[in-house]
Amino acid sequence: MNRLLIAFLILVVTGCSPKSESAPAFVEAKDQRSGSQEKAAEATRRTLAYEHTIEIDTPEDKVAATHQAALAACREASVDLCEVLTSRINAGRQGSATLRVRAKPNGIQKLIASMSKQGEITSQSTYAQDLAGPIVEGEKKLAMLTSYRAELEALRKRPGNDAEALIKVTHELAQVQSELEFVNGKQADLMRRVETEILTINIQSEHGKSFWKPISLALSDFGGSLSNGISSAITGVAYLLPWSIVIGLVLWIGRKVWRRRQAR
Repeated sequence: MNRLLIAFLILVVTGCSPKSESAPAFVEAKDQRSGSQEKAAEATRRTLAYEHTIEIDTPEDKVAATHQAALAACREASVDLCEVLTSRINAGRQGSATLRVRAKPNGIQKLIASMSKQGEITSQSTYAQDLAGPIVEGEKKLAMLTSYRAELEALRKRPGNDAEALIKVTHELAQVQSELEFVNGKQADLMRRVETEILTINIQSEHGKSFWKPISLALSDFGGSLSNGISSAITGVAYLLPWSIVIGLVLWIGRKVWRRRQAR
């Protein structure tokens, strides 16, 4: 309701204003629209957000070193805005590590080339998401909000406003400014997604395991597997024991009945 009232006041003020005052506002709005169209056209030149995944197989005793090498390579690619998003390493019996980074396209290619020297890349995939729609919609919304804010600013600075109208215009300006900051933040995130790429590095030792590693793991699990087997057997006996009594009782009764019939 407040926005309808303020829009009505803007129309009244615009209609009552001299042509000499409305002309600059029209030129400014036109320049803003043309500027937003140029930004949208520029954004369409690159609207794909790329995400890469590589699987590296390395000897199990080099998983941690390979993970550290990936972190060092990202630090060296600071000129390409490389930053670590996720870093995880599992130093248990089956070592593995995962690293997720974001950088410019050149930095991503440098990282892939650097990691290929640390181990065998067994798998590599690329996924692209087209963000053209959200980017263009965001540009349109920014242009609309910016134009609306300019009109509200002009209305607020106009002499002769009463206190109630000034309060409503100021409140509306605060809401528009909040929406502008929110949309600007979303646009910045979208542009960062299309200007940079994401790389996920999974490090494991499937082919790099030693010959005795599976045997040693099986031997170390022998005690636990034996105890689990015994507990499963005891549980099975506990389940079968009541049924065995019932079945034995049924057979005993059936045999008694059968003997009586045979005696007759």
